[in-house]
Amino acid sequence: MRKKVILVDSDVISHFMAANKIDDLSVILSPHALLIVQQVYDESIHHPFFDDRKEELDAWMKRCHILRIDFPYQAENVKLEFYRLKKENPRFGKGERACMAIAKCGKQVIASSNFRDIADYCEANDIEYIGLMDILTIAIRKSIYTVDECNKFIHDIAIITDARLPYSDISKYKPSRDLSEY
Repeated sequence: MRKKVILVDSDVISHFMAANKIDDLSVILSPHALLIVQQVYDESIHHPFFDDRKEELDAWMKRCHILRIDFPYQAENVKLEFYRLKKENPRFGKGERACMAIAKCGKQVIASSNFRDIADYCEANDIEYIGLMDILTIAIRKSIYTVDECNKFIHDIAIITDARLPYSDISKYKPSRDLSEY
């Protein structure tokens, strides 16, 4: 299995924090390296549903050896793509734009639940991406979660974060790509 580099967006972090399962994210996506771009980190510590978010995020990153990376402003192609995305689609958040620009130029994987914003871009630019339902599917395949545990996870985060998730029953979800590399 080829080790991947996964740029984790703040929506995925928020969902796992809301379910009190943030450490599981690292386990589920192991052995792949998880990176958090500074813009994603900034979005993640200022979430309306949580207090003490920074401390919890920092503790998780330290415990699970998650690296926070600076946005590579010195890489002209990445920087230009970041600003082009902002100009062409202002609804993209800074974290999403940072992940997309970096992944376009470096071929990392994006972990995001916001497919409405990123899917077309990723497909047009040959960027691999996974979402929350994919991550839960991987957890079932690796026997980290059961179907019932995934359904409880989905139920809990929908209530806590008011998230509009595409499925309430993980057994109804069919991944659009092969997840065996995870």
